[in-house]
Amino acid sequence: MENQSGNRIFKYLLVVFLAAFIGTGIFLLISNKPKTSKEKISTARVDFPEESTFVIPATDNVIMTLDTDLSGNQVKVGDMIELNLFADSNGKNIVGYDAVLYYDSLAFDFFKGITKLPDYKIFTYKKGHYFTITGLKKLQSAPSPMTKANKLATLTFKATKAGKFEFSLKQSNEKDKTDLVTDKTEVLVPTLNKMTVEVK
Repeated sequence: MENQSGNRIFKYLLVVFLAAFIGTGIFLLISNKPKTSKEKISTARVDFPEESTFVIPATDNVIMTLDTDLSGNQVKVGDMIELNLFADSNGKNIVGYDAVLYYDSLAFDFFKGITKLPDYKIFTYKKGHYFTITGLKKLQSAPSPMTKANKLATLTFKATKAGKFEFSLKQSNEKDKTDLVTDKTEVLVPTLNKMTVEVK
């Protein structure tokens, strides 16, 4: 009888041990199961911003434009292209300006920006699909307004890919903005343009 009682206890212990072992295994499988993410990964192409959600109204009769001397705005792959930057401050004396220019950096390589006003120094900062241009008037220069007849700067690019591409002056993006600053520290917001260049 003692032998049967010992076998019975052994069987109970064996069943309890197996149940605990199986339960632990199931618990570990459930807890280590990879969690599915409810977040979807976007594969959409990133486009240039059309307009910022907060638009500052342009100052009356103040403009900044891009133009080129290209015939029909067409070039061939490998050709250099020069864009001219113009501004009209409506008679107000300007001491500095900033411009935000978007373009397709996969279709054009930016080479340089050259000031066309001798009393200004310009600085260009390439930032992916856009760059900024900052023009500062030299301290010893006399105050003067900007007129559309005078080029502010010439921007040189090399065409690297065929297609139709847009160069666009933008009012602002998250960090930079396009404006003119007067000698009285008034900030003028110009009306802007964009242009299309075809590369063959």
